[in-house]
Amino acid sequence: MKRVLLGFVLLLTLQANAQFNSKFIFVGIRGGANFSQLQTEGLSITRPGASTVDFFKNNSANRTGYVLGLYTRIGRKVFIQPEVLFSSKGGTFEIFKNGSTSPVNVDVKFSQIDIPVLLGFKLGPLRFNAGPMASLNVAQGDKLGDALRDYTSQNINKTIEQATFGYQAGIGLDIRSFNIDLRYEGGFSNISQLNLQNNAQFNSKVSLWQLTAGFVLF
Repeated sequence: MKRVLLGFVLLLTLQANAQFNSKFIFVGIRGGANFSQLQTEGLSITRPGASTVDFFKNNSANRTGYVLGLYTRIGRKVFIQPEVLFSSKGGTFEIFKNGSTSPVNVDVKFSQIDIPVLLGFKLGPLRFNAGPMASLNVAQGDKLGDALRDYTSQNINKTIEQATFGYQAGIGLDIRSFNIDLRYEGGFSNISQLNLQNNAQFNSKVSLWQLTAGFVLF
C-alpha cells in the first residue's frame, strides 16, 4: 500500500512539473531593494573677470530604496517580459557654495512608476535579460493613486512627454515558482534639468543596482 501511495505522489509531482515547464505565459510579483546613485554633469558658470567655478559634483554615496510590482513573462527559452513597478530611488550630490572648499551634501529622494520591457533567454535555471524602460515621476508627497489617475486620465501623448527613459539589464535564477534577479539600471534621460544664467545647465541621471525576489502567481 505504501508503494502504491508513493507511486501516486510521484506521478502527481511529475505531472505538476510537466505542466509548469510547458507553460508559455507566467504572471508574478517581484519586490526588493534599489541601491541608487545620482549621476550629475558638473555645473559651471563663467562670470566676467572670474574663472570657471564648479558648484555641483558627484557623490559616490548610495541611497537604499525599495521596488515592488507585477510582471508577465511570455515564452520559455526565449521570452519577453513587460513589468509595472513602483520604485523608490534617490542619491546624494555635493554643492560647493561661493567657492568654498567644504561641500554641503544634499540628499535627494523620489519615486517613479517604472515600465521595463525586457527581452531574454534561459539557460537552465539561469535567465539573462535586458531592455528599455520608461519611468513616470511621482512627485514627493503625492499619493500613488492620485498619480495613477493623472497619468491614465490625460492624453497618452502628454504622459509620454512626461516620461523619462532608460534601460535595465541583468541575470536571474528560477527555482520553480520562485525567482531572484540582479539588475543594473541606467538612464538615457535626465530626471532633472535646470537652465541657468549664461546658458549653464545642471543635469542629473539616476543609476542603480536592483536586487529582487519574485513569485509566479499563475
